[in-house]
Amino acid sequence: MSAAVTPVRVPFYSSMVSHDWEALGYPSQNVARFWDTRSCGVACLRMVYAHLLPELQVLPATITEELLVDGAYTEQAGWHHAGLARHGQKNRLEADRLQFSTKEEFIETARGPGALVVSVGPSFGNPGTSGHLAVLAAITDSGHIRIHRPSNRHPKEGRNIPLDPAMFWDHFSGRAIHFRNGRPEREP
Repeated sequence: MSAAVTPVRVPFYSSMVSHDWEALGYPSQNVARFWDTRSCGVACLRMVYAHLLPELQVLPATITEELLVDGAYTEQAGWHHAGLARHGQKNRLEADRLQFSTKEEFIETARGPGALVVSVGPSFGNPGTSGHLAVLAAITDSGHIRIHRPSNRHPKEGRNIPLDPAMFWDHFSGRAIHFRNGRPEREP
């Protein structure tokens, strides 16, 4: 018998933007190529906005520029959770930066309203608990996790990746950004 899965409610967007750079608002393919390996934060915000604010139509290049103006990214540290949270707040979302101390606390939040952007290691094949951002897509009754990991090598990869609880917890920093709004979410 398989565990019940909370339906995937969050649409997927890749951080690989050079394949469609003009439609995504970038001034050149070279600029988009630069962001291919650096825009997990932008892709995560796009997923959150598509889920919670489907009427908001904003290009990833615009999100990138707004985040850069706000100081939400540095080459040394990557995306700053506070800057991503502020961007959500500027777009009418509530956003809290969280540090989970227990798995139970995380699961309770994950099963509630909104969307979670989680800080995970850059690879599930190597040790590490930070350096990359992903969106929690679903969680099973048994605690298995599905994430949208936006920066795979191909723009169609990274959607709805299943992870057993041990794998997720080995690579999760415990840090997340919880986005939500005050109106009911769309039905899956």
